[in-house]
Amino acid sequence: MFKFLFVIFFFIILMTLMLGLSFLRTLKRVLFGESESEKKARQRRTAQHASKQKNANRQEDASSKKKVFNKDEGEYVDYEEIKE
Repeated sequence: MFKFLFVIFFFIILMTLMLGLSFLRTLKRVLFGESESEKKARQRRTAQHASKQKNANRQEDASSKKKVFNKDEGEYVDYEEIKE
């Protein structure tokens, strides 16, 4: 029983610390702005995202131009409906 309570207490303490550090980081960013390394990292992420979007669009365009069926596929075939 005490182990379970200790785990819950430790989890609550851990979450409180993480929330506090996140708040302090946000407060620092608001008061002092982003550091140069954070700006470069954000620009790099933005560039990578744009590159991935371009590649996805190219692949989408290339796949839409490919022929899906052969000439002999999809021809009409007579059929007879069977009623029971």
